[in-house]
Amino acid sequence: MRKKVAVLVSNIYGSMIYEQQEGLIDAARELDIKLIFLTSFSDGFSSEFYDKYVKYDEGDLVSFLLTDLNDFDGIVILSDSFSVEYKNRLNRLLENVTIPIMNIGSNDCKTYYNLENVEDRSFSSVVEHVITEHGCKDIYHVAGRKISDFTYDRINAFKLTLQRYGLPCDNERIYFGTLWKDTGKPALEYILKKCAERGTKYPDAIICANDYMAIGVVDACKEKGIRVPADIIVTGYDGIAAASEGRPTITTSRQPFHEKAALSLKLLTKIWNNEEIGEKVTAEGELILNQSCGCKSLDLDDSNEIRYSYSEKMDKMEYLAQSTTNMILSLSNSSTLEEAFDEIGKNAQVDTGFKDFFLCLAPDWDKQRVVNDLSNMEDEEMTVVAGFRKEGEVKKVTFRRKQLLPDELLNDPNPYYIFAVHHLQYYMGYIIVSPNLRSYNQLIMKSWLVNLGAMLENWRIRQKLNETVDRLEDLYNRDMLTGLYNRRGYDLFFKDYYKRSLWDQTDLAVLVIDMDDLKLVNDTYGHNEGDYSLCTISEALTKSVKYDEICMRTGGDEFVVIATDYSREKADKYIKSVRKYIEEKTSKDKKEYPLTVSVGTCITIPEEGDERDLKEIAEGYIRIADEEMYKEKKKKKKGR
Repeated sequence: MRKKVAVLVSNIYGSMIYEQQEGLIDAARELDIKLIFLTSFSDGFSSEFYDKYVKYDEGDLVSFLLTDLNDFDGIVILSDSFSVEYKNRLNRLLENVTIPIMNIGSNDCKTYYNLENVEDRSFSSVVEHVITEHGCKDIYHVAGRKISDFTYDRINAFKLTLQRYGLPCDNERIYFGTLWKDTGKPALEYILKKCAERGTKYPDAIICANDYMAIGVVDACKEKGIRVPADIIVTGYDGIAAASEGRPTITTSRQPFHEKAALSLKLLTKIWNNEEIGEKVTAEGELILNQSCGCKSLDLDDSNEIRYSYSEKMDKMEYLAQSTTNMILSLSNSSTLEEAFDEIGKNAQVDTGFKDFFLCLAPDWDKQRVVNDLSNMEDEEMTVVAGFRKEGEVKKVTFRRKQLLPDELLNDPNPYYIFAVHHLQYYMGYIIVSPNLRSYNQLIMKSWLVNLGAMLENWRIRQKLNETVDRLEDLYNRDMLTGLYNRRGYDLFFKDYYKRSLWDQTDLAVLVIDMDDLKLVNDTYGHNEGDYSLCTISEALTKSVKYDEICMRTGGDEFVVIATDYSREKADKYIKSVRKYIEEKTSKDKKEYPLTVSVGTCITIPEEGDERDLKEIAEGYIRIADEEMYKEKKKKKKGR
């Protein structure tokens, strides 16, 4: 049976991260392993500055709570993709997992099998290169964040290398950054200040803990007119694509991302076969010499290739942003939920890079369910409501959430990604996708996903508002005592029935029913009995409905019934049924007074070309029926 591995990952479109994913996918294909990527779009780094992201992160965590991870044969964590805080949350979630866990890029948990880069050799090789090949002696280090373990591994490698060559390595030569380009300017300011204090203009070299900060330092140097590498050598670390796309290109050490990831699955295979492996496995990086140290001439011009790569990325970002806009507009214009789901499926096919797409919603997805670290998510039935496959249409099937995928996907050898669908902390479901990882932007894709959740939330709000409006309208159009429609209800329904009868050229009927002697009942027996009488007539009217008649109480003792495609015979049967019900109920309730009604009708086919406004026509029907009702009432009085 094919083994199944869960991959826990964030920032899937990041340069370092997609190389690891490709390594896993290549190895899984070779080893016949099923991969399911449980994906986070949490931006833990930005969350440090924008506390409003916290609720989004709460909802985002659901990706890792959807299933029982012990149902897998192994887990791979791409540790470099998560912030420290998010890794701590994951570690808590994995405390009770009993299957083997491969942790790539970190050694922060001793219960995992940790695959690390050999920082002392890989990072040292960069420092050693600028010393031995370029004669640098006055060297500074732009380190990572203080909360990251690898920051201190690289600081130690930096210091040990300087010590080995007898160079100064005091702590003032270290500046802690953010791992992003925005570190460049403050880092350079700090280093130039320290140089001035020591009587020098520039340092010989600035060794950065990653490529992004190195790019930031180079940009800061350009702003000040400082030449790289002529005035200052700048190096990075990681070997990401962006390091080779600027000018100057960045000298760096390429971490073996692809190889480490592939190795993790090979080590899992050994564990499954009861073979021994160490708890810590290391891999060494490769030194990449470029223009920022002077090993490659600045005259070498790869600008056309860089321009093409940049243009391709920008095009995809633009198209994806347009796809997001299109989804917002098309969902806003959808009149039914099914139409909204269809629009989501159509938009997901265009410019997203998805080769497969399944939108799976949970039961009561529109009830604002909150899921957090402590949530015990009971298994439930998921429903595929929209999607597409490269082979054809998606069947709208149901499946148990515990298995994560519909049967047809679960049984094929292909890898799939799970993206949580949520609005802030409110869980709705998830999408299953096969993404194109290269040349797509993480933040724009996150925007697409955030907008999907927001549009579903907007739909929920819209439905709630419609329900509220319907309830308020119902209250506005209802008689409080009997629950029948009131006079406003007559105006509302007459319009529809009149148009229908005019179109079909069928009889439109308006019946006016008036209680006899309501004042006498109130004065003699009390208002409770008067209310009883009115409610009994109301019940009689509704119980006698047979041909879509609509009943209303339009005044104190007056009721109106309207019907379309009616006849005198139907009206007579209806009135007979009403009177029979009243008689039987008052007899059963042993009432001391007679309860009777007088009835008048107006039954006629609406005239085409009638120039009166609708309100006047409606009043005309009432007036004719009223006159008939009063004729009957007079006859009763004469007969007494």
